[in-house]
Amino acid sequence: MEYEISYGKIKEKIEIPNNIKFDILKPINPPKVNLELIIPKLKEECYQFFSSGNSFLIIVNDYTRPTPTSQIISFIEECFSNKEIYFLVALGSHRKPDEKENFKIFGNYYEKYKNRIFYHNYKEKEDLIYLGKTSFNTPIYLNKLIEKVDKIITINSIEPHYFAGYTGGRKTFLPGIAGYETITANHFLSLNKKADLLSLKNNPVSCDMEEVAKRVEKPIFSIQVIVDQNKKIHSLTFGNLFSSFGEGIELANKVFCIPIKEKYDLVIALIQPPYDVNFYQAQKGLENAKMALKEKGKIILASACEKGIGEEEFIEIMKQAISPKEIIEKIKKNFVLGYQKSAKLAELLTWAEIYTAVNIPDSVVESIFMKPFKTVNEAFNYAIKNNNIKNVLLIPDASLMLPTLTK
Repeated sequence: MEYEISYGKIKEKIEIPNNIKFDILKPINPPKVNLELIIPKLKEECYQFFSSGNSFLIIVNDYTRPTPTSQIISFIEECFSNKEIYFLVALGSHRKPDEKENFKIFGNYYEKYKNRIFYHNYKEKEDLIYLGKTSFNTPIYLNKLIEKVDKIITINSIEPHYFAGYTGGRKTFLPGIAGYETITANHFLSLNKKADLLSLKNNPVSCDMEEVAKRVEKPIFSIQVIVDQNKKIHSLTFGNLFSSFGEGIELANKVFCIPIKEKYDLVIALIQPPYDVNFYQAQKGLENAKMALKEKGKIILASACEKGIGEEEFIEIMKQAISPKEIIEKIKKNFVLGYQKSAKLAELLTWAEIYTAVNIPDSVVESIFMKPFKTVNEAFNYAIKNNNIKNVLLIPDASLMLPTLTK
């Protein structure tokens, strides 16, 4: 059987032998909310929130998230006419967006508001305020713009996250607008086994993030978006930061958690925009793919990786080790921001093989214990020729589709 795959702008065909069971993970597509009914309610609550106070800070996600920020702004813009409005892009430890990425975030609103848009810089101490420590001993440094306005609006999207449990909600503040020390201390907690996909209760990373968000004393109106695999709005929750996040998680599970009946010898993980911007982001697809993988199985990761590796610190320690196990030991002794990626990838590499079709030099891929190929087809043919592959799962959008084993 011949099957055509696509990731980003790349299309290719793979030939599936008849003796191999080939499954495709398909979205459940639960009923969407009726936006014509929900938007008036959103506007009503927004009008109420904007009825008091003069200055407002709208914190939005960066270019690495599928959040339809400009669409959400279109729903609520009329609510903040005649108010002093500022935008802050919650970059966490990511770089400042370029012009194309700004339009991706704000759409047509970029030109209108670009003189009021600020970009968080986690390394700029002069832009931060200190709010004490969490019970996990994480120092709380947040962007000082939150102190300069009367109220805050957050626009998030909720997806499964490989060590925070889920994106969204409290992640606006940590890592979104947090300082280097804060993000580093929090992400060190990701080495804990309880810091995992879909995990919130007793997940030290998530609990720490929640504590930080609770230290923000300004009134907050939260808008949480759940997008489907087509990056369209599936549902919206809004209001209190924590209750809207909790409600959003229940809806997100129905979109992203897709049941499977068995685990597979080989999983093909295709990374779609915006997560295909670099390997740093594409790596999240590996964490989702592993949920469907048998121990000692194989993963083929396919991503355009238009901007290469991304945050390169996380591969440097991998290059210096002779095995994935050594990477983990080194990180436990000397944690640096970015190493949370290294640790999760190294942990996966201790029990699975990873083949890649990515826009990264072969020498770099090999230095981090993965096997490079020019195409998915080459990787697939190698896998079935050199291994006893009986079943294969294709994940068309591995960053936003989470295979979940059902009994």
